Amino acid sequence: MKKIILTVGMGVALLVASSLQAKEKSVTLSSKSYKEVVEVLENGEKKTVLKEAKKVIPGDVVVYKNSITNHTKTSVKDMVLNNAIPKHTQYVADSAKCESDCEIFFSVDNGESFKKPDELMVKIGEKQRLALPKEYTNVRWILTASLEAKSVTDVSFKTKLQ
Repeated sequence: MKKIILTVGMGVALLVASSLQAKEKSVTLSSKSYKEVVEVLENGEKKTVLKEAKKVIPGDVVVYKNSITNHTKTSVKDMVLNNAIPKHTQYVADSAKCESDCEIFFSVDNGESFKKPDELMVKIGEKQRLALPKEYTNVRWILTASLEAKSVTDVSFKTKLQ
């Protein structure tokens, strides 16, 4: 059984793995960002599609997609992926998703601690209140199912550019 912790920053991915040999290609992470674009179909209906995020402007919704690939011949368990919410963006409520089974947690203190949204508090003066999605600084996915040998799973979230 191998434990994998993946940390993704803005355009930078760091793979930290315990019990893995440096020469062995084991688990990799690729990150891509997409811009949500509304297209009008021939029948007049509107459809939201994802386009590579080459240029974004304030108000654009950006989707960050992380693909985790297990190159080994065995399944990998206990994977954790941390993703910082880029500066000058705000997390879009309920947008963090997992392709496989996972638990999703958030941080409001730049990744120092993580909790479920209904437990995540911020201090305002002397009082505390539930954090708003726009106050989230990081997203954490804990994969609760094994990533099978030679397979890929994706996690994603959306932000809105300020």
